[in-house]
Amino acid sequence: MYNPKKTVASILLISIILLSGCIEDTDTEIINNSDNTSSGIDQDNFTLDSMVKVENLPSGYEYLGSLPITDYNEFSEKIIESKEGAYRDEDNFDVFLDIIELDSESAATEFIFNYKSQYEQLSMGDRFTNVNFNGHTGTRIKTYSYRAGNQLPKYQIIWNNDNTVFIVRSNSNLESSAMNLAIATGY
Repeated sequence: MYNPKKTVASILLISIILLSGCIEDTDTEIINNSDNTSSGIDQDNFTLDSMVKVENLPSGYEYLGSLPITDYNEFSEKIIESKEGAYRDEDNFDVFLDIIELDSESAATEFIFNYKSQYEQLSMGDRFTNVNFNGHTGTRIKTYSYRAGNQLPKYQIIWNNDNTVFIVRSNSNLESSAMNLAIATGY
């Protein structure tokens, strides 16, 4: 029997778990990761459910769970399915792997263009930087947020493999937090 109080309590509990790593702080560090050969996704079971659960996680990362998401519908009407995997990195920050399956590779490219269009140019520096890993060129997106009165960078990595778009977002101010998980996907 459906119990709305239990459903609300479950949603609140999941939200608290996913957001609990958002309040810590670390020093800024940029990685130079030349090992671009990972195959972390279960190739025998090629579904979004298997893809959001990265098999060979970077050291110190923990898989927390996954949920279907609809946050990206504004960027494309050609989305078939999307899932979000929640992780915790070695510094106890939350990192999210969003995988969006679209109906074609051109729809995936258009999705990335539309997604990047939501951001304005930074007044100083580059918001978008090309990054190469796993045989692909992706885009690092740099945003800023305030934590403990300080403006700190946050990083996302976005790329596509055929008709599938990957977005890795981290609550850490370390670029390596997002990049390590992006590399571990194997895509």
